[in-house]
Amino acid sequence: MSTDSLSDTYRSKRLLGYLWLQPGLSRINGYTMLWGCLTGIPFLVVINFFQPYILTAMLDVPVAEQGSVSAYLAVLHEIVMILLVGPFGALADKVGRRRIFALGFIITAAGLMVYPFAESVLELTLFRLVYSLGAACIVSIYSTLLTDYPAEKSRGKMVAMAGMLNGVGILALTGLSGFLPKMLSDMGYGPITTGRLSMAILGAMCVVAGIVVAIGLIGGDRVSSDKDKMPFLKLMGQGIVAGRNPRIFVSFASAFAARGDVVVIGTYVSLWGTIAGVGIGLSEADALMRATIVFATIQAAALISAPIIGILNDKINRVTALVVGMSLAALGYLAFGFSENPFEGVWVIPAVLLGIGQMSAILAGTTLIGQEVDPKFTGATIGVWSFFGAVGTLGGSFFGGLLFDSWRPGAPFLLMGFANLIVVFMTVYVRIRWPQEEPLRALKPTNAG
Repeated sequence: MSTDSLSDTYRSKRLLGYLWLQPGLSRINGYTMLWGCLTGIPFLVVINFFQPYILTAMLDVPVAEQGSVSAYLAVLHEIVMILLVGPFGALADKVGRRRIFALGFIITAAGLMVYPFAESVLELTLFRLVYSLGAACIVSIYSTLLTDYPAEKSRGKMVAMAGMLNGVGILALTGLSGFLPKMLSDMGYGPITTGRLSMAILGAMCVVAGIVVAIGLIGGDRVSSDKDKMPFLKLMGQGIVAGRNPRIFVSFASAFAARGDVVVIGTYVSLWGTIAGVGIGLSEADALMRATIVFATIQAAALISAPIIGILNDKINRVTALVVGMSLAALGYLAFGFSENPFEGVWVIPAVLLGIGQMSAILAGTTLIGQEVDPKFTGATIGVWSFFGAVGTLGGSFFGGLLFDSWRPGAPFLLMGFANLIVVFMTVYVRIRWPQEEPLRALKPTNAG
């Protein structure tokens, strides 16, 4: 093969100039994966951010009950996630990432559109089931693609770029969801019509995102013939067995503490901000707009810090990076949770700390499991990882919501802060006990724990 041909081959593996893809993936596949990062998780956050408007302006739920109602809805969502992210991950190993990912966008869009048509909390709960089904599809495949696509030397940087795109998408969608009610109400629409039109617009955007995924990932599914022959339940079991690797085990633990970060932040920043705003005389739309500013500050801090975190994750031991990431997350959560009001005083400082901590924990855990996972069982292992994330989100959302009503609005953040601290201690132990740089899956099982 000529030098020019070799050069073309290497260039075909490059993405955006400095990020390297695994062999066999095209640039179109890579760009589409990044599009999924820009849109996937953000569409799973926006419903929690918009939900206080539905509870306050459309269903007239008393303020004293909104924390508990939000918690119960979050619990329902996470139960669906717990039951389905693992199976969807294993199914993706058999039928391909593209099909499950695109299906997730379409179902999520349906959930967004039907959600504001609820006329009671019971109906809202039933409609949330539709949305949660789509969310389980998206979460299981999003993390699997982040494991499949990057070459090892670019893993940290690509995970960081995915985190940045998450941040951009979350900022854009939550900003839009905060702006739409204000704009539509100023145009003369009533609260119910405003809510339904706003969610219809967001749902239509989600459909478009799913169509792009369905087209752009064609030819990019990484499915092996060996896995096609493996029974589905046995394939799922391989994801659980992977936890015998101590680094994968602490990655599971980090998912428990960190993967729920965006959901908890999206739910309780907007709820706290909306209640605080209404309490000082603002309308529901204006209060949500004020909460959007706080949320945007958190996400902007996460977005700006992501490239630095990604470079760090490629430069140092990735278990050490997880210790740093979880420590920053604990600091951010505790600082924000002890704040008295999300609007008053020097609220910017704890908001920035929370954004940096949130991004650090998520990127470090994602990079570490990507390094350690057995490529033959990526979908199944990431499905189990997402399962732990769903369990952590369930606990944080449910108990955080109860404490929100019975103790203080910052309680969900304090709860997550202490959970992150526990994972820090676990990860320090693994770093000391298994200090070698190479992936532990390359070692004998007795050495891998």
